[in-house]
Amino acid sequence: MKIEEKYVKVGERDQVVIPKSFRESEGIKPNQFVKMVSEPNQIVIRKVSPIKEPEDVIFNILTKAKFSEEDWKRIHEEREEK
Repeated sequence: MKIEEKYVKVGERDQVVIPKSFRESEGIKPNQFVKMVSEPNQIVIRKVSPIKEPEDVIFNILTKAKFSEEDWKRIHEEREEK
């Protein structure tokens, strides 16, 4: 992992631009959220994962659970009914 350091200026409207090389290396796209954390003597900007639909989160949890084949069949049937 390459550590990169750059100086950026706070603009007149108190905005800071994340350098292009940082955005590209981290895969940060326009309109994507980042998390800012204030720590003693520093501000850390962290990339966050895209928000998932609640149904996707629940389904991912269910796929890790141990269900019988019949249980899965019933889950899929109920899901298709909606």
